[in-house]
Amino acid sequence: MENLLSIKKKSFFPGLTLLLAGFLAGMLIPNFIYRFSWKQQAFSAVYLLETYGKTEAGGIDYLLQILWMRGGIFFLSLICGFTVFGVPMAIMAMFFTGIGLGIVFSMSILQFGLTGGAVAVALLFPHYLIYLPLWDSVYQMVYRESMGIWRNHGIFPQKVSTYLLKVLLYTALYGVGILLEWRVNPWILNKILDFSKFFE
Repeated sequence: MENLLSIKKKSFFPGLTLLLAGFLAGMLIPNFIYRFSWKQQAFSAVYLLETYGKTEAGGIDYLLQILWMRGGIFFLSLICGFTVFGVPMAIMAMFFTGIGLGIVFSMSILQFGLTGGAVAVALLFPHYLIYLPLWDSVYQMVYRESMGIWRNHGIFPQKVSTYLLKVLLYTALYGVGILLEWRVNPWILNKILDFSKFFE
């Protein structure tokens, strides 16, 4: 029984803690760097802010940008689940996801003032309702599978099939999130930005 509890503790993935720590860091970073005229020129949050202003909403170019931004880390993480790199990959991915979210909120407020909170929510809605729980599930799976390799257990054939089935399910759900970000989010963001002009 004690060995079982020990194994569970070692395979526990502190996803929420990493996300919140990253979010706090992401909220603080722009406030320090903003004083040195950083303004809108760094990290994914600001990239997103500028993308909406420069790219036609719903266009193929915009979809390709989303696929590049979202798909790269996602699929790299899934592959890392078969290696010893899955543990650090899962930890870093969740932490930097939190940083990205923190920067979105912080830079939105710095750029748009008091209405920036609404702009930040608009940037993340509705696709992040799928992304956040999905990332937590994916990184937990990657972390546990990779941890098994760290302990020299390897991945048994039946575990590979289970892992691949989950990969297919998570990829399908991720595709839904990408479609929402591509087609629905720009419309919501434009409405919020139009509304925020009343407060300028």
